[in-house]
Amino acid sequence: LSNYIPRKKRCQAFLKSYRQFFEKSYPQGLFFMRIDKFLKVSRILKRRTVAQEACTEDKVFINGKSAKPSTAVKIGDVIEIFYTSGTLKFRVLQIRETVKKDEAASLYEVIV
Repeated sequence: LSNYIPRKKRCQAFLKSYRQFFEKSYPQGLFFMRIDKFLKVSRILKRRTVAQEACTEDKVFINGKSAKPSTAVKIGDVIEIFYTSGTLKFRVLQIRETVKKDEAASLYEVIV
């Protein structure tokens, strides 16, 4: 049993190697992502559950169509979010699984 590696460590090692392979194969990043996850990763909305609630209440539109939480977002899509104080309209520039706080604003471009 001295060669036994716990399952958690095996999974972490696999995910690390898969992430490295994926980043080499697709340097431009992912091609699509769920809208609720994108809003959380880009830090437009603070929590994913808040993003899901906004989508189910028809406050989020992708290219002029109402979006469910599972709707896929692609690079170039125009997203519009209706807040009580106004609206936010932006274009998706990049899609990434994780982003540092300083780089979060590089995922989208605000449209006036």
